Amino acid sequence: MPILSIIGGFVSGILVDQLQRVLLAGYRIRKIEKKKLHWILSNQIERKKEKILMDDGISLQGYVYSSDVTPDIAPSIIFFHGMGGFAQDISFEQLLSALCLAGYRVFAYDFRASGDSRLEKEPHILKKLSGDFIHRIGDDVPIAFEWMYNHEGVDQSQVYAIGASFGGNMVLSRLLNESRIKKIVGICAPYDFRKVFEENFKKGDLTKKILYRSIIRHVPDEDYFLRSLYKESPCRYIKKEDFSASIYNKKIFLAQCKNDEVIPFQDNLLHLKESMQLSDENCLIFEKGGHEFTGNFTPLVSRILYWLL
Repeated sequence: MPILSIIGGFVSGILVDQLQRVLLAGYRIRKIEKKKLHWILSNQIERKKEKILMDDGISLQGYVYSSDVTPDIAPSIIFFHGMGGFAQDISFEQLLSALCLAGYRVFAYDFRASGDSRLEKEPHILKKLSGDFIHRIGDDVPIAFEWMYNHEGVDQSQVYAIGASFGGNMVLSRLLNESRIKKIVGICAPYDFRKVFEENFKKGDLTKKILYRSIIRHVPDEDYFLRSLYKESPCRYIKKEDFSASIYNKKIFLAQCKNDEVIPFQDNLLHLKESMQLSDENCLIFEKGGHEFTGNFTPLVSRILYWLL
């Protein structure tokens, strides 16, 4: 057998094994999420569901968390999840529960075509992506903020926003310069989301290239989609005036793991830090943990709670 055939078969075998592991892990996670096995179950946590009406008539599923120590008028947080996930997914439902147990009223919602906002027979968000759809999700963000800000039980002098991954992109773009927000937390947030797609996926390793093609084949106009990602990125919203750095240092907190395989650390947290002239205290950096902060959940939540004080 020719050596190239042997090598090709070996590489193909490794790739198939990797894809099988990813698919199996995804299946197990979906099974856990469907049965809500990842939820923190306590009679001290109250979860309520509410509909949020967007300006095009679409209703998205919202959630409100509180606990026995949440005051009637409470400091409040709105959370934005990642692309492909949903508000109460396995990655961050525990964060929402932990924050409400610390006395906050916590708000979250599922993006369009995600979680319980997904309509019957509607394609998943990763099969609906387009330039217009990205802007539509961006337009939903300030409406969701108003839902939280004007909600009963919210202390409007203590309002915060937290976003993870694509949600981090949204809080550091659409809400970055919202003066009513006291502090913002960006968890594994991108600096230029277009570059994440182009450099890390389109030009990445074979597994990422396959993932990119599986997403982009549903996109009607790839160039417009990538331009739209750029227009919705934090790099477009960060102000460069001299006074901006002092405002950002009082307001912005970032967290990421150096081995994040989805949002590369060097091109994102470091660029965000530099462009906003943030101090080291404003950035929590873990050596390991990946995109999901594996093994770092407790210190992540601890530092977030410290930052919000």
